Amino acid sequence: MEYFSGSKKLLLFILEDWKLLLFLTTLFALYFYYTKNFDFFEKKGIPYKKPVIFLGNLGPRLRGTQSFHDFQLEAYNYFKGNRYGGLFEGRRPILSLLDPDLIKVVMIRDFDHFTDRISLNSKEPKFWSRSLLNLKGAEWKGVRSTLTPVFSSSRLRNMLPLIQYCSNQMVDFLKQYDKKDVEMKKTIGHFTLEVIGTCAFGIKSDSLTDENAHFFTVAEKYDYMPLHKRLLLFFFLIFMPQLIKFLNFSFLNLDSAKEMVRILKAAKAERRKSGAKQNDFLQILIDFSDKEKSESGKTKADIHLDDDTIDAQCLLFLIAGYETSSTLLSFAIHVMATKPELQEKLRAHIKEMTEGKEVDYDLLAQLHYLEGFLLETLRVYPPLARVDRVCTKPYVIPGTNITLSPGNVVAIPLYGIHMDPEYYPEPQEFRPERFMNEDKKDRASHLYLAFGAGPRNCIGLRFAMLSAKLAMVELLKNFKFSACEKTVDPIQFDKRSLLLKAQGGLWVHIESL
Repeated sequence: MEYFSGSKKLLLFILEDWKLLLFLTTLFALYFYYTKNFDFFEKKGIPYKKPVIFLGNLGPRLRGTQSFHDFQLEAYNYFKGNRYGGLFEGRRPILSLLDPDLIKVVMIRDFDHFTDRISLNSKEPKFWSRSLLNLKGAEWKGVRSTLTPVFSSSRLRNMLPLIQYCSNQMVDFLKQYDKKDVEMKKTIGHFTLEVIGTCAFGIKSDSLTDENAHFFTVAEKYDYMPLHKRLLLFFFLIFMPQLIKFLNFSFLNLDSAKEMVRILKAAKAERRKSGAKQNDFLQILIDFSDKEKSESGKTKADIHLDDDTIDAQCLLFLIAGYETSSTLLSFAIHVMATKPELQEKLRAHIKEMTEGKEVDYDLLAQLHYLEGFLLETLRVYPPLARVDRVCTKPYVIPGTNITLSPGNVVAIPLYGIHMDPEYYPEPQEFRPERFMNEDKKDRASHLYLAFGAGPRNCIGLRFAMLSAKLAMVELLKNFKFSACEKTVDPIQFDKRSLLLKAQGGLWVHIESL
C-alpha cells in the first residue's frame, strides 16, 4: 500500500508541476549540450583558456569591448611558450598553433590533411557559397587551378597600362582635396575599385570621376549589416550552427552583393554577346566554362565552373581586391603621415629609381624599399588577424600522440606572430628594412602571413602588390601627407569588425607637390 501511495504522490507532483520539471529538464539539456565539449582540450593534454557557457572565450568580442586583432594578440600572448593552445568559440574548440614548425606542416607540408577553411555551410546565396573561400576539397582545387593563370607575369604585364591609367585618374581625383583633411580608407577605395573593375571585368565604374558613382556606393556597403541581423547571425553561429545550412545566411550585405552580381552578370553577358576578347579575369572564366560546355558529357570542369561558380569568383575577386588593397594603401598613407621621415625617405627612393624612366613591370620589381614599406604595413596592419584550416582526415600532431579528427579546426594567429618580438624585434616599431636583404633571408617565409601560406594562400597577392606599388609611386610623386587634428596615432582598431578597420577612420592632411 505504501508503494502505491508513494507512486500516486509522485504522479500528482508530475501532473501539478510538469512546467517546472520541463523547465529544469530543458535547462539541464542545454547546459549539457553547451558544455559537453569543454573537456576537449583537457582530455588531449592541451593548455586552454577556461570557457564560459554559451560564449566560450568570445565574451569580449560579443560585448564589443575588444577588437578581433587585439583578441587574437591577447590569446597568442596567453599561450606564448607553448606549441599550441585551445580556445572556444561558443562550444566549438579551436586549436591555435604557435610553434613555427607546426604552422609549416599544417599550411604547407601536410596541407592535404587541412585543405578546407571554416565556412558557414549555407547553400544560399550561391554567389557566396560557391566562392573560392568556401569551396572544399576537389572542387576548390579545380577552381583554384583554373584561376591561377590569371595572375601570371605575362598577364600582369599586360594589365599594367590599365593600372597606370587608373593611378593617373587617382591623382586627378585627389587633387580636389588639396590642403584638406581627408579620411583615406573610403577615399582610396575609389582607386582600388576602379582598378579591379577595369583590370578584372572591363567595367568602367566611374569611381574616380564621380564621387557618388553607383558602383562605388554599392560596393562600399558590401559588409554593412544592421545590428539586429548581426546579432541574429551571431546567435546562430554560437548556439545553432547546424541550422545555418538551411538558412540564407552570409557575412555580406545581401542587397549590395546582389546588385554587384547583377552588374557583373551584365558584363559577362555583354562579353559573350559581343564576342570581344579581353585579357582579364572575366575572360578566362568565360573561355574555360564555354570550352567545357561545348564538349560532350559531364566533366569535372562542368561541375567546377557553372555560371553560379563564375559569378561567385567574380564577386569574391571584386570584394577582396577592393577591401584588402584599400586597407593596405590607406594604412600606408597613415604611416607616411605620422612618420614624415619615412615618407621623405620613401619619396627620395622612388625619385632616384624612377626619374627619367618609364615605370614598367621590371622597374617596379626593383623598388625594394617601397616593397619593404608595403610588406611592413601589412605586418603591422594585416587585414586579417588569423587564418584557419579545417582538418579533413585524421592527423597526428608531429611530436605528440594528439590526434585531430575530421572537422576539428586549427587556427594560425597571424597577428600574434607578426607582433612577436622573437621573430620581429621591437614589433611596434615600423621598419621596412625587415623585408630587405639579409633580414628577410634570415626569417622563415611562413612567419609572414599577410597573404597566408601554402597552397591556399591569397591567389591575388601579386596583383595586389603590383597595383599598390604603382599607386604609391604616383601618390608620393604628387602629394605630401601629414597628420591633422583628426589623425589618431596609435590607431584604435574597430571593435565590431572581423576585418581590420580603424575606429573613426584614417584621417590625414593632403597637400599637392
